[in-house]
Amino acid sequence: MSLSHLEDELKNGLPSPVYLLNYKDYFYLVYALKMLGDSVDEGDRTFNFDVYDLDAGDEQASMAEIIDTLNMASLFAGRRFVCIKNFQKILKGDTARLAKYVENPSSTSVLLLFNQLKEKDKRDQSPDKSLQAKPITLDFNERELFSWAQKKIVSYGCSITMEALKFLKEICGDSISKFTNELDKLTLLGKKKIDTADAAEAVFGSKGFTIFQVAEAIIRGDKSNAIKMYVEIRDGLDEIMALGALNYKLEKSIKTGSPAFLKSYEYLNEANKNLRGANQKYPLEFLIYNLTSIFGSPPSR
Repeated sequence: MSLSHLEDELKNGLPSPVYLLNYKDYFYLVYALKMLGDSVDEGDRTFNFDVYDLDAGDEQASMAEIIDTLNMASLFAGRRFVCIKNFQKILKGDTARLAKYVENPSSTSVLLLFNQLKEKDKRDQSPDKSLQAKPITLDFNERELFSWAQKKIVSYGCSITMEALKFLKEICGDSISKFTNELDKLTLLGKKKIDTADAAEAVFGSKGFTIFQVAEAIIRGDKSNAIKMYVEIRDGLDEIMALGALNYKLEKSIKTGSPAFLKSYEYLNEANKNLRGANQKYPLEFLIYNLTSIFGSPPSR
């Protein structure tokens, strides 16, 4: 299941009265809300499309108000879409109130509960089981993400290689919001066919050196030039994305399972943990120094 499944449900008129929409990255919430809103005629949106937020502070509507909206007859013959953001923050008392509505839902409204899951949390994050809702996980798997990305690029009159998409995914990690932002940059390049080099230029800019050249110097064991090139391009560089680019290039250049591969993975993993940890400090020059040490020094001239 993914956003594609929600799209299919939408084409069928959202036949279930209540949906539980699980997601991890904020991108899926924004994209799904836009998709739902766009499906309602623009003139009817004010009356038949409502979005509530359970994390809105003083402006937060009460559950009684939300249920009143659900039971209100929709105008202009269309069904009313009532969306609740941050459903993971619902209070126990409100869960009981909503469960009573779900037992006998309005035939003229559809309730969509957006439930954000915590990253890498293996515990069950489902809401109270008393809420009978049709569950859909909005997150794309990798194949679905790449298929969606290619369609998005094609809609701009361009095409993109699969390797370029894999490169973007590598440097953006689990952040689909960051992935889509970088994807949007590619459409501004003015290229009809976008490859990995184009993607690297869009992400890191067209400076004197590129992060790929740094990786190539590392593989040659050219410690001095690798660090020199990195120092020249590091200003304004997203270190997490630079780390992803180094990982992408080294993974393609070193034999999988070799001692150099395993040691490189160890250093890259250490840097990743430090950059994503509480301190978020790890000079990539230190990583580059360690990586080039794996491959030795270039022959003297």
